[in-house]
Amino acid sequence: MKKRILPILIYTVFVAVISALITTAWFQNFVLNQTNDSSQNSLVSLSAKEVDASPIGAGEDIIEIFSYGCHFCERNEKNVDALEKRMPAGTKLVRLHYSLDTQNGLARFAPVFATLQVMGIEETYRQSAYDAVIKKKIDLGDPEKRTAWLEDNKINIDEYNKVSQSEKVKNLLDYMTRVTKYYNVNATPAYIVAKKWVALQDTDFPSFSDKLISMLETQQAPEE
Repeated sequence: MKKRILPILIYTVFVAVISALITTAWFQNFVLNQTNDSSQNSLVSLSAKEVDASPIGAGEDIIEIFSYGCHFCERNEKNVDALEKRMPAGTKLVRLHYSLDTQNGLARFAPVFATLQVMGIEETYRQSAYDAVIKKKIDLGDPEKRTAWLEDNKINIDEYNKVSQSEKVKNLLDYMTRVTKYYNVNATPAYIVAKKWVALQDTDFPSFSDKLISMLETQQAPEE
């Protein structure tokens, strides 16, 4: 009986060891590799040639691409304000609205942003725009609903409509579209640093903010 039990015991231990090794290998090769891929995708670097051809103008050192329809953007407003205050002297943070197909999705509200920006009142009404789109489900891309929102916020409707058709608004919309497209931004919020990197938040914002500032100051990507 003992002679029979020993081979069975050895076989059982052997199978357990092999199973453990297979499980470990699977975890390292599939789970960890997938995590690493996600981390890498959170920071994209452009070549020197691509940076030279960038549509971004001078004096826009960190650009946040956001949308009024993005609840992560709305939640990060205070964090982005804190980031702006930490920017090195002589550098600037700029907010641009996600803009590709302005008839659909997160880009639908880009004309509202552009018009308010040219009017010089965008920052004042940004939170109201967030609340309208995210919390109240108001489609600010719809003229009738947008007009009602403008009335509620006591924004001059005639002035808004006039400015919305101006060359300044058209140029800003065109610029936002070119930046969004050139940097292949497909998620918000996204941060373009020194025209060279596109970064998506992959840690808590204080740490992420440190990363953005470091890249701007050193012109080097953070070490993994």
